Amino acid sequence: MNFERLRILLIAAFMAVSLVPLAALGYKVISQGENLIKEKASSYLEGLSTRNADVINGFMTERADDLKTLSNIICIFGFNSTMLKTHFEEMKEQYSPYLGFFVLDKSGECVFSTTGVSIDPAKLQAIDEPTHSGMDTHVKEIFMFTIGQDQIPALLICTSILDGSKENCAHLCALVDFRLVDSLLRKSNIEITGEVYLVDKTGKFLSASRFGAKALKDNISMNFIAGKKQGIYETIDYREERVLQAYQKVDGFPWYVIADQDMAEILNRIKALGREAIVYGMMTAMVVFGLAFFISTLIVNILKAKYQYEKELEFQVIQKEKLASLGLLTSGIAHELNTPLANALLYTQIAKEELHEAGIENSIIQQRLSTVVDEIRQGSKIIKNLLDFSRHTQNDARTTDVNKTLIKLMRIAGPHCSSNKIKVEKELENNMPNIKADASTLQAILTNLVANASEAMPNGGILRLKTRYVPVLKKIKIEIADTGPGIPKDELNKIFNPFFTTKKQGEGTGLGLFISHEMARKLGGDIKVISSTVNDSINSGTVFTVELPTE
Repeated sequence: MNFERLRILLIAAFMAVSLVPLAALGYKVISQGENLIKEKASSYLEGLSTRNADVINGFMTERADDLKTLSNIICIFGFNSTMLKTHFEEMKEQYSPYLGFFVLDKSGECVFSTTGVSIDPAKLQAIDEPTHSGMDTHVKEIFMFTIGQDQIPALLICTSILDGSKENCAHLCALVDFRLVDSLLRKSNIEITGEVYLVDKTGKFLSASRFGAKALKDNISMNFIAGKKQGIYETIDYREERVLQAYQKVDGFPWYVIADQDMAEILNRIKALGREAIVYGMMTAMVVFGLAFFISTLIVNILKAKYQYEKELEFQVIQKEKLASLGLLTSGIAHELNTPLANALLYTQIAKEELHEAGIENSIIQQRLSTVVDEIRQGSKIIKNLLDFSRHTQNDARTTDVNKTLIKLMRIAGPHCSSNKIKVEKELENNMPNIKADASTLQAILTNLVANASEAMPNGGILRLKTRYVPVLKKIKIEIADTGPGIPKDELNKIFNPFFTTKKQGEGTGLGLFISHEMARKLGGDIKVISSTVNDSINSGTVFTVELPTE
């Protein structure tokens, strides 16, 4: 039988079974990753445009409320230019959004102004219907207002001034500094290529963009809106870059908040995921190949052993019969030979004593008798060894001293505890039996529990280690206690679950206690936990108890 060929076939089959589903899953993840990332980016952009639209709506509502309050004051106290000028100046200083105030008569002529500069009369003409939803406030166009050498985007809003008979007698207008809206939108820039800006229904920029578009000068296409208030789409922006763009209409105004981000930047994430998937796939392939080689070699070796066993089965049966007979024969020979050898030794020693009594000390006979005694004793040893060999038994069980393992562990962990202001208290019972476990397994369990206890006390505390033997249960109990904050009751029954952790993201895998618990169970033992928090008791802390059977 060609075992090498079988090994190659097993490796190939194992690689195919393991890697083909993984490759299919990776392809599916990569193929769907773009849509998932685009959905996430779309959701974020839509939320960003909606939030900024609400902020702008709130900003304009506050301005409308301010103007209505001022008009009510004029209605109550009458039109007094000196008083109005003083009041308007105080309000202008107190509220930074305002550049100036105007009062227009019924014919639209400006009868009062705080700006000291002229405004195009066409911009001050009153309109018949209010443009701010739910309020008698007229929002005029946004235009560039000149102050000295500076061009400032400004918004003109007006409201009616009523006389005593509640009839419209004049209009109060305010000039709002629209740079504040631009500042609000700039705070929402997204990563490297994302931005948020405001346009009107024709696509004209009402706020400057971070990449060079100027307010009231540049335009974008508004064909995508088609009467809708909000949406998300892919398009080519004013920079000729492909972007994912979300829009939201500002309630009560013919304005749209646009939030967009370059598709290249968005898709960089899936490209990074693809590179990571390739690296992960190569590493997985290497691990799978190593595992396949190991398992195939193990299977082939088992088959080889079984094949040899089948070939030699008959021979082993015969040998077993021979060994059984040899055991009986050996026991019989030992019994039969021990008796005459014992008699020969006895009589030889008697002969030596008789020669001694006869005064013959240094004769050749005495020397020869001594040699006979030594040879008889050597023969007895040979027979004893043969008998021991026929009764030989083997015991491969490994045992470990708990206290020695714990002391050895604390020699390593002790300096770390001291540097973190953790006091170690040990109470180890003497003369305990060993447990059925190898030292490496026990050390792995204890290391994980001691490490968890230390991490639970970042500001210092007391680490208590206690061992005791319970003869009735034939078990040794190892207690590891800390004075940390404790584990909440709702999490206590989850701590041995795989991947459950209370640590921050990136600081833990949630496998330590799970693996330790499984190790203890395989050794025939168990791990139990008792914990209390500051809400449950005055003294918080956690106690882990490891129970392991003795030999």
